[in-house]
Parts: sequence; C-alpha cells; structure tokens
Amino acid sequence: MSSVEGFYKPEGTVFYNDGREQQLLKFITTHPERSAIEGSPEAVLAAIDEFGQTRDFLMNVGMHKGKIITDLISKEQPKTILEIGGYVGYSAIMFGNALRKAGGQKYFSLEMNPEFASITRTLTAIAGLDDVVEVLEGPCRTSLRKLAKDNMGVKSWDLVFLDHAKLSYLNDLKLCEELGLVAPGSIVVADDMYRPGNPPYSQYVRASPSSKTEVCSPFVGGMSDDCVSLGNPSLVYRTSLLEGLEPTGQPVNVPPILIELSNV
Repeated sequence: MSSVEGFYKPEGTVFYNDGREQQLLKFITTHPERSAIEGSPEAVLAAIDEFGQTRDFLMNVGMHKGKIITDLISKEQPKTILEIGGYVGYSAIMFGNALRKAGGQKYFSLEMNPEFASITRTLTAIAGLDDVVEVLEGPCRTSLRKLAKDNMGVKSWDLVFLDHAKLSYLNDLKLCEELGLVAPGSIVVADDMYRPGNPPYSQYVRASPSSKTEVCSPFVGGMSDDCVSLGNPSLVYRTSLLEGLEPTGQPVNVPPILIELSNV
C-alpha cells in the first residue's frame, strides 16, 4: 500500500458523487491485500488513503485532522458519538475504532445519500466495526428526530461531530439542543470552519445565554416552521479553535471547534 503519510490528489472543481465513491468501494473489495485489510480499521483507512493518494481525491476528514479528534476521544473517553455527515465511512472507521479502544459503546453516523450510506456500511463491516458503528440513512433533521424519539439507549450524546452541509451547522446544532441530543457535558466538533466556514455558527457558540435569549424571544411560541430551530439559549459553550491539514496537505484553520457544554 502507499504510505498513509502522503497527501491526497488535488480536490478539483468536481470532487464527489461522480462515480469515485463506487470506484473506491471496488478498490477496497478487490484489493490485492484484502485478506490483510479484513478486520483491521487501520488497514482499511490506509487503503482508503491509498485511493486518495493514487487514484482520486476523497472529501474525507483525513488522517491529519482526524488525529485531532482521535486524540480528543482518547482523552475524554466518550461512551457515545453522533456523526452528522458520514460520506463513505472514513471518519466512522477512524473515530469508531478510537471509541472502541476508549471503551465506548455507540457510534451513529447520519448520511443522507443512500449510496454513500451503503458504502459506509460495507467498509465499516470490512473493518470489523459493524458492532460499534450504525449508519442511519435519510435527511439529517428527520434522522435527528428519530434518534430523539427512539432514544437508542442514549439521551444525550457525549460527542457530536458535524461534517455535513456547512450552512446547516447552526440550525442542526439548535435542533440537537432542542431535542436534548446536545446537553451539558456534550462536546461538539465542527469541521471546516475556516474554509468555507460558518460565521453565524461561530457567533452562536460564543454568544452569552442572555444575548441568545434576546434574539429568540420574539419567536418563542410563534414558530410554525419545523425546519427552523431556536435551540436552547441557556447552554454555555467553551470553545477552542484548532488548526489542521486537509487531506491534500493544504493547511487550514479547522475547528474542530471544540465545544464543551455546561449549565448557565
């Protein structure tokens, strides 16, 4: 296999959903070292990286940014992780493996695209993580409400990883707050907050409860659109902005915005 220390091919104008994901699946399932890959999360990740380095760019979190989060998992030892935006399962394999090593129990990956969800299920099974990682397919907000309704044995999630449509970060975080999926003690990690970034999200997690309450108060009791969430203004976030490398090697400011929640 290629060294996982290498970087991915350049991103390009078109960088996903053009057939490369199916090519990746075939690359893994027919890999000449398939027997060595089977049951090894590290080997599956190395094979995915090999594809990104030698065949085509993949919009994965990558090993460099990923290490920031695996180190966080090792330090904080969460029991549960909720991922919003699974793509082809790279982060689910990397973080699910770290969660299992830390003694964790549940990793839920939400993915809207049925093909990507299917690829994630196949690759996590090859990695031997299908007892830890569960993929929930469908629109994000529908899946979040299903998680809250069905409980899944989890009331609030210890760590939430946001890596889907950047413009949806804030509204979906607020829905997580409303549903109690994010609560005091949760950690929220939001990827790609420098490029392309999401200033309203960053402003919200840094705002005081009083200022958030003032913004929301005119709408309390008058909201009829369940596509818009007001959140839980009483939650207080302590934030850190961390820097990482894209899979292509391009340096970026990444939160991982690390958010620890506590009561007001």
